[in-house]
Amino acid sequence: LSLAVMGFLFFLGILFLAIFQNNNFSIIINASHNNFLDQFFKFITFFGDGRFVFLIALILIFANKKHGKTILISLIINTVFIQVLKRVVFSNQFRPSFYFKNLIEDGSWNLIDGVELYEKFSFPSGHTASIFCLCISICIFIKKKYFPLLLVLLAYIVGFSRIYLSQHFLIDVLAGTLIGSIIPLLTFKYLEPLLINKKKIKD
Repeated sequence: LSLAVMGFLFFLGILFLAIFQNNNFSIIINASHNNFLDQFFKFITFFGDGRFVFLIALILIFANKKHGKTILISLIINTVFIQVLKRVVFSNQFRPSFYFKNLIEDGSWNLIDGVELYEKFSFPSGHTASIFCLCISICIFIKKKYFPLLLVLLAYIVGFSRIYLSQHFLIDVLAGTLIGSIIPLLTFKYLEPLLINKKKIKD
Protein backbone atom coordinates (compact mmCIF):
# COMPACT_ATOMS: atom_id res chain seq x y z
CA LEU A 1 0.00 0.00 0.00
CA SER A 2 2.80 2.43 0.92
CA LEU A 3 4.56 1.75 -2.41
CA ALA A 4 1.33 2.38 -4.29
CA VAL A 5 0.72 5.67 -2.46
CA MET A 6 4.32 6.70 -2.98
CA GLY A 7 4.16 5.97 -6.71
CA PHE A 8 0.82 7.74 -7.08
CA LEU A 9 1.99 10.91 -5.31
CA PHE A 10 5.20 10.99 -7.34
CA PHE A 11 3.21 10.58 -10.56
CA LEU A 12 0.90 13.38 -9.38
CA GLY A 13 3.92 15.61 -8.87
CA ILE A 14 5.18 14.86 -12.39
CA LEU A 15 1.71 15.62 -13.73
CA PHE A 16 1.55 18.96 -11.91
CA LEU A 17 5.02 19.80 -13.20
CA ALA A 18 3.96 19.07 -16.77
CA ILE A 19 0.71 21.06 -16.48
CA PHE A 20 1.75 24.08 -14.41
CA GLN A 21 5.57 24.19 -14.77
CA ASN A 22 7.83 25.21 -11.89
CA ASN A 23 7.12 28.92 -11.62
CA ASN A 24 3.34 28.73 -12.00
CA PHE A 25 3.07 25.92 -9.47
CA SER A 26 5.02 27.97 -6.91
CA ILE A 27 2.78 31.00 -7.59
CA ILE A 28 -0.36 28.89 -7.06
CA ILE A 29 0.95 27.46 -3.78
CA ASN A 30 2.10 30.87 -2.54
CA ALA A 31 -1.36 32.29 -3.15
CA SER A 32 -2.85 29.60 -0.87
CA HIS A 33 -1.18 30.73 2.37
CA ASN A 34 -2.95 31.00 5.71
CA ASN A 35 -1.68 31.34 9.29
CA PHE A 36 -2.27 27.71 10.27
CA LEU A 37 -0.45 26.30 7.23
CA ASP A 38 2.35 28.82 7.66
CA GLN A 39 3.07 27.57 11.17
CA PHE A 40 2.47 23.91 10.30
CA PHE A 41 4.88 23.80 7.35
CA LYS A 42 7.39 26.00 9.16
CA PHE A 43 7.50 23.31 11.87
CA ILE A 44 7.27 20.17 9.71
CA THR A 45 10.06 21.23 7.36
CA PHE A 46 12.65 20.68 10.13
CA PHE A 47 11.99 16.93 9.89
CA GLY A 48 14.09 17.10 6.74
CA ASP A 49 16.91 19.05 8.37
CA GLY A 50 20.25 17.23 8.27
CA ARG A 51 20.80 17.54 12.01
CA PHE A 52 17.41 15.93 12.73
CA VAL A 53 17.75 12.95 10.36
CA PHE A 54 21.29 12.16 11.56
CA LEU A 55 20.13 12.38 15.19
CA ILE A 56 17.37 9.85 14.45
CA ALA A 57 19.90 7.59 12.70
CA LEU A 58 22.19 7.68 15.75
CA ILE A 59 19.26 6.82 18.03
CA LEU A 60 18.31 3.91 15.74
CA ILE A 61 21.84 2.49 16.06
CA PHE A 62 21.09 1.84 19.73
CA ALA A 63 17.75 0.22 18.84
CA ASN A 64 19.14 -1.95 16.02
CA LYS A 65 22.90 -1.77 15.54
CA LYS A 66 23.03 -3.49 12.14
CA HIS A 67 20.23 -1.56 10.43
CA GLY A 68 21.05 1.64 12.30
CA LYS A 69 24.57 1.67 10.86
CA THR A 70 23.19 1.05 7.37
CA ILE A 71 20.76 3.96 7.77
CA LEU A 72 23.60 6.21 8.91
CA ILE A 73 25.76 5.18 5.92
CA SER A 74 22.79 5.71 3.60
CA LEU A 75 22.29 9.24 4.95
CA ILE A 76 25.98 10.05 4.56
CA ILE A 77 25.98 8.86 0.93
CA ASN A 78 22.75 10.76 0.30
CA THR A 79 24.09 13.98 1.83
CA VAL A 80 27.38 13.89 -0.08
CA PHE A 81 25.62 13.10 -3.36
CA ILE A 82 23.04 15.88 -2.89
CA GLN A 83 25.69 18.47 -1.98
CA VAL A 84 27.80 17.59 -5.04
CA LEU A 85 24.74 18.01 -7.24
CA LYS A 86 23.69 21.29 -5.57
CA ARG A 87 27.07 22.96 -5.35
CA VAL A 88 28.97 21.54 -8.32
CA VAL A 89 26.77 20.03 -11.03
CA PHE A 90 23.75 22.36 -10.71
CA SER A 91 25.34 25.30 -8.90
CA ASN A 92 23.67 27.76 -11.31
CA GLN A 93 20.14 26.68 -10.37
CA PHE A 94 18.49 29.42 -8.32
CA ARG A 95 15.66 29.20 -5.79
CA PRO A 96 12.18 30.76 -6.05
CA SER A 97 13.20 33.91 -4.14
CA PHE A 98 15.61 34.75 -6.97
CA TYR A 99 12.98 34.42 -9.69
CA PHE A 100 10.23 36.12 -7.70
CA LYS A 101 12.43 38.90 -6.30
CA ASN A 102 10.26 41.66 -7.80
CA LEU A 103 7.08 40.20 -6.28
CA ILE A 104 8.79 39.88 -2.90
CA GLU A 105 10.06 43.45 -3.00
CA ASP A 106 6.70 44.96 -3.92
CA GLY A 107 4.88 42.94 -1.24
CA SER A 108 2.93 40.72 -3.64
CA TRP A 109 4.61 37.53 -2.41
CA ASN A 110 3.46 35.89 0.82
CA LEU A 111 6.32 35.67 3.29
CA ILE A 112 6.44 33.75 6.57
CA ASP A 113 7.95 35.31 9.69
CA GLY A 114 11.12 33.54 10.76
CA VAL A 115 11.72 31.81 7.41
CA GLU A 116 14.92 33.00 5.78
CA LEU A 117 14.83 32.73 2.00
CA TYR A 118 17.92 31.67 0.10
CA GLU A 119 18.68 32.26 -3.55
CA LYS A 120 21.33 29.72 -4.54
CA PHE A 121 21.67 25.92 -4.69
CA SER A 122 18.09 25.04 -5.48
CA PHE A 123 18.39 21.68 -7.27
CA PRO A 124 17.78 19.15 -5.81
CA SER A 125 16.02 19.68 -2.47
CA GLY A 126 18.29 18.49 0.33
CA HIS A 127 15.55 18.44 2.98
CA THR A 128 13.36 16.28 0.75
CA ALA A 129 16.17 13.85 -0.06
CA SER A 130 17.11 13.58 3.64
CA ILE A 131 13.63 12.82 4.93
CA PHE A 132 12.95 10.31 2.14
CA CYS A 133 16.30 8.62 2.76
CA LEU A 134 15.49 8.28 6.47
CA CYS A 135 11.86 7.22 6.02
CA ILE A 136 12.52 4.68 3.25
CA SER A 137 15.39 3.24 5.29
CA ILE A 138 13.10 2.75 8.30
CA CYS A 139 10.38 1.27 6.07
CA ILE A 140 12.80 -1.40 4.84
CA PHE A 141 13.24 -3.05 8.24
CA ILE A 142 10.07 -2.02 10.08
CA LYS A 143 7.20 -3.69 8.29
CA LYS A 144 4.23 -2.95 10.56
CA LYS A 145 0.95 -2.64 8.71
CA TYR A 146 0.42 1.12 8.41
CA PHE A 147 3.72 2.48 9.73
CA PRO A 148 5.46 2.62 6.30
CA LEU A 149 2.45 4.46 4.86
CA LEU A 150 2.65 7.10 7.60
CA LEU A 151 6.38 7.54 6.96
CA VAL A 152 5.84 7.96 3.22
CA LEU A 153 3.12 10.55 3.83
CA LEU A 154 5.37 12.39 6.31
CA ALA A 155 8.18 12.48 3.75
CA TYR A 156 5.89 13.92 1.07
CA ILE A 157 4.52 16.54 3.47
CA VAL A 158 8.06 17.63 4.32
CA GLY A 159 8.86 17.77 0.61
CA PHE A 160 5.78 19.88 -0.06
CA SER A 161 6.74 22.20 2.80
CA ARG A 162 9.83 23.21 0.82
CA ILE A 163 7.60 24.52 -1.97
CA TYR A 164 5.13 26.12 0.43
CA LEU A 165 7.98 27.95 2.21
CA SER A 166 9.35 29.20 -1.15
CA GLN A 167 12.63 27.38 -0.60
CA HIS A 168 12.39 25.10 -3.62
CA PHE A 169 10.58 24.47 -6.88
CA LEU A 170 8.49 21.37 -7.56
CA ILE A 171 11.22 19.84 -9.74
CA ASP A 172 13.73 20.23 -6.88
CA VAL A 173 11.42 18.31 -4.56
CA LEU A 174 10.71 15.56 -7.11
CA ALA A 175 14.44 15.09 -7.68
CA GLY A 176 15.03 14.96 -3.92
CA THR A 177 12.25 12.38 -3.60
CA LEU A 178 13.80 10.17 -6.25
CA ILE A 179 17.36 10.40 -4.94
CA GLY A 180 16.33 10.00 -1.30
CA SER A 181 14.33 6.87 -2.19
CA ILE A 182 16.88 5.14 -4.45
CA ILE A 183 19.98 5.57 -2.26
CA PRO A 184 18.64 3.67 0.80
CA LEU A 185 17.27 0.90 -1.42
CA LEU A 186 20.69 0.43 -3.03
CA THR A 187 22.48 0.73 0.31
CA PHE A 188 20.37 -1.95 1.98
CA LYS A 189 20.49 -4.23 -1.07
CA TYR A 190 24.20 -4.07 -1.86
CA LEU A 191 26.13 -2.47 1.00
CA GLU A 192 24.51 -4.02 4.07
CA PRO A 193 25.20 -7.63 2.89
CA LEU A 194 28.85 -6.66 2.42
CA LEU A 195 29.02 -5.28 5.95
CA ILE A 196 27.40 -8.44 7.35
CA ASN A 197 29.79 -10.74 5.44
CA LYS A 198 32.75 -8.65 6.57
CA LYS A 199 31.66 -9.03 10.18
CA LYS A 200 31.25 -12.81 9.77
CA ILE A 201 34.76 -13.09 8.37
CA LYS A 202 36.16 -11.19 11.36
CA ASP A 203 34.19 -13.38 13.79
